[in-house]
Amino acid sequence: MNNAVRFLLTALCAALILAMPFVISSPTMLYEHAEQVIEKVEEGAEDYEEEGLLHFLMGSARAESTENDLIIEDVEEGKFSVNTTWELPVDMSAGSRPNPDAFTENSYEDESIQVSVETLEEDGVIWHVGRIRIASPTQLRTGVAGEKLTSKKTRTVSSMAEMYNAVIALSGDDYQNDPQKTSYEYRMGEEIRNKTNKLKDILIIDEKGDFHLYIKSEGMNASNRKVTSIDGFNGTVINAFTFGPALVKDGQLLTLDTGYGYNPNGKEPRAAIGQTGELSYLFIIAEGRGESEGVTQQRLAEKMYELGCVQAYNLDGGNSAEMVFNGQIYKGMPGGSERPLNDIIYFATAAPEQQ
Repeated sequence: MNNAVRFLLTALCAALILAMPFVISSPTMLYEHAEQVIEKVEEGAEDYEEEGLLHFLMGSARAESTENDLIIEDVEEGKFSVNTTWELPVDMSAGSRPNPDAFTENSYEDESIQVSVETLEEDGVIWHVGRIRIASPTQLRTGVAGEKLTSKKTRTVSSMAEMYNAVIALSGDDYQNDPQKTSYEYRMGEEIRNKTNKLKDILIIDEKGDFHLYIKSEGMNASNRKVTSIDGFNGTVINAFTFGPALVKDGQLLTLDTGYGYNPNGKEPRAAIGQTGELSYLFIIAEGRGESEGVTQQRLAEKMYELGCVQAYNLDGGNSAEMVFNGQIYKGMPGGSERPLNDIIYFATAAPEQQ
């Protein structure tokens, strides 16, 4: 390219740059592109005509003049914009109060949590599915009915959900309903019991919000159960449950023991919790003993696997199976009264209430 053409292009770009603050918000970007044009012309790119530069200039002006100066970013599927600086204390206190304006009939979203609820009907079974994503593992919480973990007091799931400011809540394992007291139970880092049960599968949730499953308690280090070092797991036990069975473990659908407790082969109302990815979870209720025929434990495992769980665990079912979202109660046995229980698993917003 001769010096005259180069001088002309440079002068044109300089003039446009001086004028563009009145048109677009990023003259630097325009200058960089002008340099690219010059380089391409120097390289002899025949298809890079003047209209290419003009198209870029006008297109950039449109892109940069978005309403309210919003910057639109490509968001990876399955992600949402969160404030990761917010977190909740790891104790039995309630979460932040949800923003009532952030609820819709089937969803809730703020800068720390995203929840959606749907009802599915297939093969004579009604399923209620809650999908949850959170910004901090401290938002995965448990609540109990009494003031002390050892209290025998019970409450309904809906009343505990309200008491703890839950965005969404699920019935737990009703840990006090165990006459032998042979279970491994922690709630928000506090020990209730630390006895393994060779007949039951155990779910541990660590400080990262990750699930760890132990089939018939196998692999658990009985000498150091309270905090860490359980079969390769070196974290802190925040919550632990003894109920089961485990349904999906490490991404593998399990073939369940037909002799496990809780009528494994019967078509019953069921409740389960699963982890689908990092800080992503799933609650499920399968209705039964009515219009919906209920499911076996194996069918529940298959459903959790189909929905993308990499870890999944069965919780107390029958009339105990219950999920609460935005005042709506999804029961395993619709039509009856709520059954008072000892505990819930719930997700809370971490956004400050003034937000």
